[in-house]
Formats: sequence, C-alpha cells, structure tokens
Amino acid sequence: MNASMGFRPFDTQHLITLGILVLLGYLIVRASKRSAPAPRAWMGRLLAAVLFSYAAVTYVQKGLAHELSVDYALPLELCHWVLIACFVSLLHPNQLTSEIAYFWGFAGTLQATLTPDINQGFPSWEFFQFFWSHGAILLAIVFIIGGQGFRPRKGSVVRMFLGVNFYAIVVGAIDWIFRWNYGYLCHKPGGPSLLDYLGPWPWYLLSVEGIAFVSFLLLDLPWRILDRLKGVFYGIFMVCILLQPQRLQSNPIHPDAGNSAADCGRPMRTSIIVASSAASTLSL
Repeated sequence: MNASMGFRPFDTQHLITLGILVLLGYLIVRASKRSAPAPRAWMGRLLAAVLFSYAAVTYVQKGLAHELSVDYALPLELCHWVLIACFVSLLHPNQLTSEIAYFWGFAGTLQATLTPDINQGFPSWEFFQFFWSHGAILLAIVFIIGGQGFRPRKGSVVRMFLGVNFYAIVVGAIDWIFRWNYGYLCHKPGGPSLLDYLGPWPWYLLSVEGIAFVSFLLLDLPWRILDRLKGVFYGIFMVCILLQPQRLQSNPIHPDAGNSAADCGRPMRTSIIVASSAASTLSL
C-alpha cells in the first residue's frame, strides 16, 4: 500500500490493525496466566521497553528534524502522564499508577484508537507511530489487568476524577504563565477536532470533564458487577453448606450398614471442600 494513501476509520487497514491488537492482548493475558512470576515480570519489562523506545524514537526524530520546542515537546500532555503511569506500573506495580493507567488510559486511548486522528495510512510513519504509542498503552493496560491482577478500589472513580482536575490546575497554571497550550486547556487546536462539538472555551473543558466522569463510571461498572456476583455466588454456596445436615438427617443410617456412617458423612465433607474452594476462587 502506498504511504500517500489516506486513512479512514474502520477501513480495511484499520480493522486489521485493531484485530492484531486484540490478538496480542489475548496472547499477553494467556501467556501471563500460564507464566511463573519471574517470566511474567519480564513480560512487563518488555512492554515497558516498547513504551520507552516509542518516546525515545519520537524525541530523536523531532530533534533531528529541528521540531523540538518547549511549546509542545514537554511531557505535559495527559497522554504523557498516562504513558509514564503505564511505564511505572509495568516495572513497579502499584495501585495508584495502575489506576491512572486504567482509567485515564482506557478512557482516552481506546477512544483515540477507534477514531484515529491521522491522515496517512499504512505504511506511513504517521500510521506506525500512532498505533505504536496507542497500541502499546492499551496492551500495557491489558497486562496490568490480566498479568498483574489489577482491580480498582472503591472510590477509584472519584480519585481519578479529582486527579484529572489536579492535572488541569497544574498544567493550566503552567500554560497561563508561559503562554502554552498543553492539554488544550487555553484554547482549542488549530485544526478540526472533537472539541469543536463541545462548545467554546472554557465551556468545552466542562464538557470534557463530564465525558471523563461518565467514562470512569463505565470503566468501574464491570468490577462492581463482578463484586456483586461474587457475593451472590458465595451466598448460594453457604446456603448449600447449611442445608447439607438436613439432607443427612433425612437419610438415617441402617443398623447393618457397617461403615456406612463414615460413608454418609463423606458427601458433606466433599460439599464443604468444593464450596470452600469455589468461594476462594470467587474472592480472587
């Protein structure tokens, strides 16, 4: 395919790329589940190296092209903070950076990957660079969930929403002092963008906050549903255990049964073991 060919969302090259990302995500989860802790840690380091190499190559390329400028080359964009959070979580797993990677990363990066803002298709550098960065972030988040066992805590939505506002205050102050526009906090980008549909400045910032909060709620919802289902299944197993003695009493032991008393108690012990194992599995 010619590098000058344009790009349209959900055309053949886009769907193939999305399919490759889904396949890689599946393989990462499958491999991490079957790996011992040491090989799993090396998988995280490999993904961290992919993220770091993207940042290094991008800065080197812009430097050689004399395109580096403090106006837009500092790591002050929200996506930069997401990349840093992913990098730290892959090397040193912790709840805070993992939550930033999950909520901020999925909310922004997934949407951007589904509707890329690029003009050139495969095999242009623009196409490769875009999916290198966004694809690596998504795969890193998949590994954080499937390989490191990340689960959002209660109150994560509020914390991450407050974190976004903290970012806006800090970076917005820097933008105001130096007349920059990181995060598009001072004005919209020069070209067409989704912000054009969210109202004029500063109202589009409130629209973005509303979208972010709803996105965080949707990302948190599967985990809350899973917790509720765990509670339901655990309750069912406990009821089964409590009802087991009544079942034994309804089947009295025959005098000539020999060792049948021990045999009769065996189903109850087996049920308790199975129920306890299942309950432990659900709590993971």
